[in-house]
Amino acid sequence: MSIYEIEKINDKSLINKIYNYLIINIERWLNRYYYFLYKSNNPYGNINSNRNKKLNIIEMGKIYSDNGFEDAAYKLYKKYIELNNGDEDTIEEVSTILKTMTPLEGAEKLDENIYKYKKGFCLYTELQSNDYLYIIKNGEIGVYNIFDSKQVTRRILSSNDILNGYTPILKDQPLYTTAIVLKDSIIQLAKKEELMDLVVNDRTLRLYFVKIMSMRVYSTISRIRAFKSNNAVTRFVIIIEALLKMELLFKNFDRITLPYNINDICSMIGVQYYDDIIDDLGKIKALNVSLDGYLIVTNVEEFYKEYDIYKQRNTYKLDDKM
Repeated sequence: MSIYEIEKINDKSLINKIYNYLIINIERWLNRYYYFLYKSNNPYGNINSNRNKKLNIIEMGKIYSDNGFEDAAYKLYKKYIELNNGDEDTIEEVSTILKTMTPLEGAEKLDENIYKYKKGFCLYTELQSNDYLYIIKNGEIGVYNIFDSKQVTRRILSSNDILNGYTPILKDQPLYTTAIVLKDSIIQLAKKEELMDLVVNDRTLRLYFVKIMSMRVYSTISRIRAFKSNNAVTRFVIIIEALLKMELLFKNFDRITLPYNINDICSMIGVQYYDDIIDDLGKIKALNVSLDGYLIVTNVEEFYKEYDIYKQRNTYKLDDKM
């Protein structure tokens, strides 16, 4: 079925099935991505042992806290206590840690289902999804999870983006995420059913969703492709191209500052931050790094010329093993 055939559909039930199919497709590729990420971090490790590994809630909270996301750590700990399905010693330790922490104040209601959130506010965690779609009127949200004892950046969403806060359909642990407000933001909350009604009546919105979901699949496949290169610079070029493509999906810029910093990119492709990383990134002529570590594509056309050169040097064969 082509995108133009989807545009002509008026059956809400069929549109909902297409939406669920696209979500499952994204989740299947994400599962493959986490397989390759684990193998990149642990060349001789067993992925099945990691999948069966119990969540270390104290470690998860500490990682988020160390990265400046105190509210995420607080809400992880709080939900863990509420679930009450851990061992007594861990529950007691988490309770003690929780007493030393203070959550951020709640959101300010501006209008019906529209709220203002302060920087650092955690919308939901890996222990508790929220059954809402978050429509970002203005601001920025980071989506992360803890995998293999590391914080992985899944996505950074900006103004006019829509974040799906629903529980993953496939229910695999690596698919669960934590969403954190990175800048003071104004966000509208909507149920999926409400959005489906809009999608049925607005063909432009329908195409927007299909293109966004298709780009998420492309971006995830690009992450997997990046693992096939042993060269860190090539990995960066591959993943930056995918992120750039997403940013330019509905926009047209000659120069663009991506909402991702060096640590975000490193976490995506299993590269440990190293001393010469800025110098290595300097090898990409159309790329600069801001003082606070954010990536700037100084000339989009020139970047794609460099990308083509790097692409020709590498064979992108996806491993069928899972």
